[in-house]
Amino acid sequence: MPGGNSPVLVVTRLDDVTADTVISELNRRKQPVVRLDPGNFPASVTMTTAFDSCGLSGLLRTATRAMDIGGVRSVYWRRPSMYAAPDGNRWAGCPLVR
Repeated sequence: MPGGNSPVLVVTRLDDVTADTVISELNRRKQPVVRLDPGNFPASVTMTTAFDSCGLSGLLRTATRAMDIGGVRSVYWRRPSMYAAPDGNRWAGCPLVR
């Protein structure tokens, strides 16, 4: 991020009004924010990651934002939706290995 202003990752439901207040304050302070609800994965949230000798890297995409995972400043975790496997237990068109 420009000027070293790394984003805060807010992990919560999309309808969490308490998190809305936190996000509003972060926005007022001009702090980049990415809101993520894990319950939306993989329908509208995608993530590619790698972990090597340099640490964690990758890209997180929501319906409205994209973020370098390695650049996250902090995480605010507050009551996210539960993740549920896609219908038919398929990942990207592949059958579930049993």
